[in-house]
Amino acid sequence: MLRARRDGLGGEPGKAIPSLGEIEGRMMILELVAVTALTRLLRLHDAQERLALMEAIRHVVDRKCRDAKLCSPDISSAEKYAEELLKSAQEQADDLDAIRDSSR
Repeated sequence: MLRARRDGLGGEPGKAIPSLGEIEGRMMILELVAVTALTRLLRLHDAQERLALMEAIRHVVDRKCRDAKLCSPDISSAEKYAEELLKSAQEQADDLDAIRDSSR
């Protein structure tokens, strides 16, 4: 990926064009961070607040996609991906709450 200091670090100069593996690795990390952060965030709220939080996230995803002038299929794909992340985070938050409640 492009780096501000890529050529000043010594050794092999950084590559201006990332490899597919580098892109996939970064996407994986972004997804892991997003799901982990969402899981922790969702655990802090009761059921009604969780629904409002998830709706706000959906709204922001839709607005950002439209602001970026994505075509309709791309917006739909981004919204579905956001839904998958939210669902996964919600399931993990519920599982963690169940484990916590069962240990009491």
